[in-house]
Amino acid sequence: MPDAEGLHRCPVCFKGYKRREHLQRHRSSHTSERPHRCIVCNASFQRTDVLKRHLQTCDGTSTISSNRRRACDRCVRQKKACNSLQPCQNCEKRAVRCEYLIASSAAAAASSSSTQPWDPLPKLGDDPSISGGLTPRFDFRGVDLPVDGLGSPTAESAQHFPGLDNQNPDGVWFDVDYNHENNTFTQPPEDTELPPVPKYRGYSFGFLYDFTSRTGLVSSFECATLERRQQIVAAFDNAYINNLEPFITPRLQFDSHVGDDALSAPYVDVHGDISQGMLPGALWLNNPIVAKLEDIVLLIKRAVTFRPNNAVVDLSWTPALEQKCIEFFSPYKFSKFMELYWSVWHPNVSIIHRPTFDQAASKSILLASMALLGACVSPDLQDNQDARLWLNCVEEVVFTDADFCSDVESSDDEAEPPVTMLPMKQKLQALQAAYVVCLYQNWEGTDASKRRIRRHRFSTVVSVARDMGIDSARHLDYSREYEFRWNEYVIREELIRTFIWIFLLDTAFVIFNNLPHRMVFKEMKMHMASPEACFQAVTAEECFQQIRVRMPRSSLFCSILLRDAIESFCAETLPVDTQQKFSQLGALNLFTVVSAFHYLIFQHQNSLGVVGQLVPIRNGLRNWINIWEHYFDTWSSSYPQDAALPLETMWKRMGFVRFAPEYWLLGLLLTDRISATPTKSQSHALGLSDASRASLQNPGVAGDGVQVKSADPILEKYDQTSMRQVNDLIADFQRFQVE
Repeated sequence: MPDAEGLHRCPVCFKGYKRREHLQRHRSSHTSERPHRCIVCNASFQRTDVLKRHLQTCDGTSTISSNRRRACDRCVRQKKACNSLQPCQNCEKRAVRCEYLIASSAAAAASSSSTQPWDPLPKLGDDPSISGGLTPRFDFRGVDLPVDGLGSPTAESAQHFPGLDNQNPDGVWFDVDYNHENNTFTQPPEDTELPPVPKYRGYSFGFLYDFTSRTGLVSSFECATLERRQQIVAAFDNAYINNLEPFITPRLQFDSHVGDDALSAPYVDVHGDISQGMLPGALWLNNPIVAKLEDIVLLIKRAVTFRPNNAVVDLSWTPALEQKCIEFFSPYKFSKFMELYWSVWHPNVSIIHRPTFDQAASKSILLASMALLGACVSPDLQDNQDARLWLNCVEEVVFTDADFCSDVESSDDEAEPPVTMLPMKQKLQALQAAYVVCLYQNWEGTDASKRRIRRHRFSTVVSVARDMGIDSARHLDYSREYEFRWNEYVIREELIRTFIWIFLLDTAFVIFNNLPHRMVFKEMKMHMASPEACFQAVTAEECFQQIRVRMPRSSLFCSILLRDAIESFCAETLPVDTQQKFSQLGALNLFTVVSAFHYLIFQHQNSLGVVGQLVPIRNGLRNWINIWEHYFDTWSSSYPQDAALPLETMWKRMGFVRFAPEYWLLGLLLTDRISATPTKSQSHALGLSDASRASLQNPGVAGDGVQVKSADPILEKYDQTSMRQVNDLIADFQRFQVE
């Protein structure tokens, strides 16, 4: 599906093309397929037009000109003009190494006899348009090996590692040790049952690098640009005025003393003048949202006034503070914050059903938490500052709510899910409010708030989810002939999505904060989230129609549990038809699966695991990327994601889950690091014999009596508020690839 500019964008390098066939032709530059072969010199090419140009100059002996390229490697990658000096002007200015290795490799390849096509490991930042999308060097575990002009390893490269010859046509790379002393590779032992790992396929850490180096919801997530958020507010203001609903704050007043009367409902000054910024109270009395806002103010006042010793609130209730609270939760600001929540934030975490969301019938704590998060992503800096004053107050109100703290009777047996979930609505909204609090505190709160959420509050959220019954979050068989109940579908889908996002927040703490997980994927005995087209349908008829089309009985949405799906990905091979069915699950479910692999990686790093235990993880990563690419080719056009969408449909776009391949790439990098074993020189430095070194792959007592321990985890510090460890890991990988 083209974006608003009429462009079809490449999912790898994000280049735009006006015609779909041009995009299809370009995407072949990111693969290793070279179906077009020269009949003169036997060279292969990805595109017919390139082959035609080649035939005009082919002499039957060489496919690469011997003239040296005028630009250095770095300038070519960055598409900058180069003066061809040594060092060039750009590299000298940045004090970086200036090399012309690509040119020299191409010249040397002219006399090389190797013509086997090879898709080298793409370097981050390379221009895929150069050399047909191939990087004219092959990066192998930090070692640059020369390749010919087609990207194939030269004879010199192949003699170092047999895996680079014609016996490895798929272009995959294996776990090996590289000895820097004699510049050779050592293959893993024959009994190491590690399957080949997929290539990086051109993906990079564009999102995760920023995510781990910044703070704040807007800076970290996909929350639209400042200009777009300003447009949302301007359009909202215009619509509000046209609907004759002036943005006027009624003068709500409380008694100043503390006591029972202080907690009574506020009254509205009915003598106000609209021209002076006041609205007659009679107009507000007919607005049902006013009662909810009054309740929010009262709840915050109670939390501040009667806070226990261990409360997180450190404010003192004064008339000035009271007025600030009334102004912040005024009808105008509240409505604006809610619109920002839906248009800016909702695509990232879609746990609430917008088409049926009724503010007047929803819990006050849910409205308060949503409004606060909307204020945090507001383009108005004053809104951001005002919101921080109430973050802890609303947190205290939410986590002391009666529905959130009440016990739920649950059964230990795995009986059929209840026929109706409607009685769970209030409990679910309380859980959703607590989850939203965890989000805004973890990304907008102080370091103390972040630690409190990570260590204490989130554990309570997980416990409440378990009490509600994770195995009860299942769809009905919508293919049967019965009267479709939209409200029933909505609450089931909200329950499924809320549990999924609780699981995903737990994985985020594991991945980025190196915190041991509170949940395990084995307990996720729940169905998958339904397609966005079903969840975003604005009428019951449209929703039911989308369900019949996108969730037939043959689909996996209602026939497989989340935990079973994760285990299925870890199989050695998945049939093509099974991969196609999994690709229909959509971005959110696939993002959940790839996040679950990081659970397994964390467990492996922090246990006395053997190399063989990485096999299911590697299988899962390999199967996942194949399924994701099939999904992207077939289904992704159904989900709008461009920020240039019309403002009224901004809430329907795809959020940051579209960067799921970066989580796959991070998992691939971690498993690569974990499987690396000490070199022979390192083992001798430790006083280990060859037998002891071999036993490192099976922790225990070595052959010569030396006690062997598993390697230290890649991330050494646990429960860190900062994500610096992961950011450094990503930065090292980028430097390794680019430089």
